[in-house]
Amino acid sequence: MEYPSGMDLAQDQFEGCWLGCGGALVYREVPKAACSTLAQLVYHADHGAFFDGDIHDAREGVVKWPFAPEAMGPAREGAAFVFSAVRNPFARIVSTFHEKVCTLQRDGKPYRGTMRQMLAERYGADLRAGADPVRAFRRFLLFVRDVHVSGQRFWFDRHWTPQAQHLRAVTLNDVAFSHLFRIEDWDSGIVPVLAQIPRARRPEIAVRFNSGPKPVAPLAEYFDELSVHFMQELYRWDFELFGYDRFDPGARPVAALDLAAINMRLADPHAPHWAGLGG
Repeated sequence: MEYPSGMDLAQDQFEGCWLGCGGALVYREVPKAACSTLAQLVYHADHGAFFDGDIHDAREGVVKWPFAPEAMGPAREGAAFVFSAVRNPFARIVSTFHEKVCTLQRDGKPYRGTMRQMLAERYGADLRAGADPVRAFRRFLLFVRDVHVSGQRFWFDRHWTPQAQHLRAVTLNDVAFSHLFRIEDWDSGIVPVLAQIPRARRPEIAVRFNSGPKPVAPLAEYFDELSVHFMQELYRWDFELFGYDRFDPGARPVAALDLAAINMRLADPHAPHWAGLGG
């Protein structure tokens, strides 16, 4: 099953899942929503210490995709704690822009090779030092919108794929989430995750990793009327499923997440036609 959102959703392919040894703790990664921190917690649950370095570089000591589908056996049987976290879509896309477009990566090179050059040449994004990042961000958002609308698969990217699509990689494979929280509610949301880690290997606090570069302007300043409209096209289901305000970037959700409803809606193979995920 393939949807036009930059991810292939296929039977028995649990893209983006991190497992503790034995499969009793399963984290479904959502990029730019505390993914490094939560993956580090899965590692700590097995080893009693955090991975020394970027957890995405770990090659041993943690089970992460791709892996044999039988590793998800406990999750399918309801014997695992399956969790993830989501983030305000406005804040997530601005964070993506600053980390993946404005900043050189750990190898000293731009993200996705020629993307910065393409954004400058095709979209007029001024990414030079000292240029207005708000104007450049709006050009980047137009690019992301074009990618999703026109189906330019080369430029699909997990960092600007809707969060609902990441989570559907689990639910469409008959696995329900045990816990889902907003990172804006970190202090309360992380408690059930820590409770699943044996006390001898549980960190005293959930240290935050890879916080990334900070926006240079208040969040609301990045979005004019047109860019807010683009956000509705791209992330409408994220707003509706996870209770974020569709028009006010700085608004905090009031209602608690309805986990049962989220699991049910994400497991439906027929996403709403407006969800940006396909039919």
